[in-house]
Amino acid sequence: MAVIIRKKVMIDGNEIIMTPFFGEGKITKSDMEKARKLDRYLEQKMKQIFKEMKKEGLFVSNALRKWHALGKKLSFVDDRLLVNVEDVNNGYIWLAIRQHCPLELLPKSTHKTEVGATTGARREGKKYDHLHFCYQCGKYSWEDISWVGDWFNWITLTESPGLMRDSRIIPAMKNIAKILGRTITKNEFRAFAKGLRKFFSTKGEYRDTSGISDDEIREIITKSARESGIIKEND
Repeated sequence: MAVIIRKKVMIDGNEIIMTPFFGEGKITKSDMEKARKLDRYLEQKMKQIFKEMKKEGLFVSNALRKWHALGKKLSFVDDRLLVNVEDVNNGYIWLAIRQHCPLELLPKSTHKTEVGATTGARREGKKYDHLHFCYQCGKYSWEDISWVGDWFNWITLTESPGLMRDSRIIPAMKNIAKILGRTITKNEFRAFAKGLRKFFSTKGEYRDTSGISDDEIREIITKSARESGIIKEND
């Protein structure tokens, strides 16, 4: 239950790079060894991912395609022999990966420090870390999420946990986009998601949708699309 995240410190006037272990609770020798193994793996893995994505021409693709491809390649995070689930839940794994990422694998506004870690952006290592967004996106096939249109729209979805919780919601939204036969604009998408959050809420009273039928899910999605103006009354 630990990862290595490098830090730069001053000791007796000298700048030293330290490799402390971050984790939940007591960190054992076994945890430390696993963290060292993971660190060595990430150093090579992120270089490999960069080379693969460059060869595949993904750095000149639109943002949704690029970050979806990165998310697919981050699936190693699910390997429990390599990564502890606690380090995924607390976000430490994203910090561990981030320090080994070439800039091309990070948002344009990101800057590197000399030790390889990125500067302290508000969401680094948090629930809404950029790498976490990519990882979630990569759990879907391109055919299932290409309708989203752009990366901004994907973030709108993932920042609404109630919409991500029920696996039927995104396919139902996809069907709306298919009926329209065009890309949903950012403003339309925002209004669409906002309307759905009222029903698939995680704030206040938690709503369990497991007992709702597929037909009811589709009706809720269609109603929200009409209310947000995506589907016109005569459609």
